[in-house]
Amino acid sequence: MSERRDEDARLTSLLQALRVAEPSPAFLAGARRRYLEAIEVRDRRQVLRGLVAALVGLSVIAILLGPTIDPAALLVWLADVAADLARWTAGVGVVLALVPLAIWASAALGSIAAVLSLVFVARARPLGLVK
Repeated sequence: MSERRDEDARLTSLLQALRVAEPSPAFLAGARRRYLEAIEVRDRRQVLRGLVAALVGLSVIAILLGPTIDPAALLVWLADVAADLARWTAGVGVVLALVPLAIWASAALGSIAAVLSLVFVARARPLGLVK
């Protein structure tokens, strides 16, 4: 058993005695880029797994609730939702017809400016503390 530890210690000392050049900055930048890409792929995979799990859960609930819900009640609910959607669509059409184009344009430009300012604030680098 002690022979094995001696061999390991000898191998470690031989490896430490080797002269190794510092990795190039291009290699380090590439390694960092590949590492970040791998993390991004892993996170994307986890999100997709969570989405699939949620969809499977919803489908299981729908399958289990299917026989317990009266089909006529489901059709009545769907018809009610369709009627509400039609009413909202008609209301939006009336509002779009009554409000002048200049007001819509100014509202759209104001919204775009607000979103852009939020994007710029989010992308800004935090300032260091003043000493």
